[in-house]
Amino acid sequence: MEFKNNYPCVFLHGLMGFGESDQIEKYFKYFGFLNTTFFQHLDERGIENYHPNIGPLNSGWDRVCILWAYLFGGRVDYGKVHSEKYGHARYGKEYPGVLKDLGQTEAHKKINLIGHSFGGPTVKTAAWLFAYGSEEERKGTPPEELSPLFAGGHGDLIHTATTLSGVNNGTALASLFGVKPFSVVNYLALGLVTLVGSTPFTKMYDFGCSQWGIMPYREDIRGWKIGNPFKHIDALRAFDRNKTFDNINHEMQIEVIQDAINPSLKYPENIYYFAQRASGMKPGKNGKEVPDRSAMSLLCFIPGQLTCRAFTPKLKKYSCQTDPNWRACDGFVNIVGQSAPLDSKYEEADYDTDFKPGIWYNMPIERGDHIFWNGWLQPHEQYNALYDRMIDLYRSLPDAEDA
Repeated sequence: MEFKNNYPCVFLHGLMGFGESDQIEKYFKYFGFLNTTFFQHLDERGIENYHPNIGPLNSGWDRVCILWAYLFGGRVDYGKVHSEKYGHARYGKEYPGVLKDLGQTEAHKKINLIGHSFGGPTVKTAAWLFAYGSEEERKGTPPEELSPLFAGGHGDLIHTATTLSGVNNGTALASLFGVKPFSVVNYLALGLVTLVGSTPFTKMYDFGCSQWGIMPYREDIRGWKIGNPFKHIDALRAFDRNKTFDNINHEMQIEVIQDAINPSLKYPENIYYFAQRASGMKPGKNGKEVPDRSAMSLLCFIPGQLTCRAFTPKLKKYSCQTDPNWRACDGFVNIVGQSAPLDSKYEEADYDTDFKPGIWYNMPIERGDHIFWNGWLQPHEQYNALYDRMIDLYRSLPDAEDA
């Protein structure tokens, strides 16, 4: 295989994930799990790599704003209009910048974005915001205050965009919860963040919810101080009030993604798109597929019993009851949910396909569960080879303008 580039790879975690700045990464990596040598393996191959913490409970928009500051440096700007609309602070943490020369040098001309689970919607949102910015922010923000991210015109900084069991079209599991149960989840989750967010626990695992005013920046924490959720009830209400955008729980629901989120996104023509998928199903006694314990960890097998069946009447309009690929799942996300955005240009593909930019490719379905991509119980060599095959493909693809 002839390599045409060697652009850095940026790995993005999913819901409740973590990154390189968290102490937990020293012992239990998000990408690699107990295979703590995965990123060392990439280093040894000469593949520059990054895996930031972009907020385990943050929405797709907020995650991309953090990603921008992480790459280029500076204070996170969530957008004047966005922050006022959804009820949190406009500015966040200050970052030194790991790729300040992105787009300015040949080695750092572009990046490969690789997102697992809710990292998938993050990758989708990044492709849109980098390229097109936000017209709403441009109209509602003084020009001298506007973040370059919202100005747009940066789509050429992304070489490939890959989702790994990404929640690209939603998951029946999230839709099953509905609005009221998710309100309980929202209050419990942010209440927990409030309790421990001001303690040294965040050095081990940073919730990254400072924009909601319920925890300080990790760098500002001194000593142990247990927070009181009731003193921040207005912030918790503001988070829960968002039923479509800016709430990670609702942003995984089939009806929200397909009716609100996906129609709002555009995918620039100068990026290669890949939807990597996994399924751990087997034929059941009634002819319908059911989760296979031999192909799924217990963590995925149990919720998989709901994910493959939880098609409430409200999901009928999305063909969930009739399309067998909605029944197949990796435990947390249905196959259709993991696939290319349904309103995009997409094709079925394998590793011998003649790939073109501007098209989403549904890659062959891997035998495994949702945390297959994290390396759960996989031999190191097998796990490393999984990503080597992907990254080597990306290195072999010419820049879009040369394709």
